[in-house]
Amino acid sequence: MQPYFSIVMPVYNNEKLLPNAVNSIINQTFSDWELIIVDDGSTDNSSEICDEYARNDERIVVIHKENKGVSSARNKGI
Repeated sequence: MQPYFSIVMPVYNNEKLLPNAVNSIINQTFSDWELIIVDDGSTDNSSEICDEYARNDERIVVIHKENKGVSSARNKGI
């Protein structure tokens, strides 16, 4: 069954704020969603953080891609 809605989150080198952003979605009372995180070629620990969230929550999907900017990352997620 498809989730009610999808959230696309482009990520690039944002390891410090990433957990707060993802946790704010996870902690919502509405739970019928999927989170598509698009790692746009991060060079910090953002990729690892994204993968850890995906391992722990089946509603989270991570796509890793070469850095081409936020528009490219968003379009990949869509």
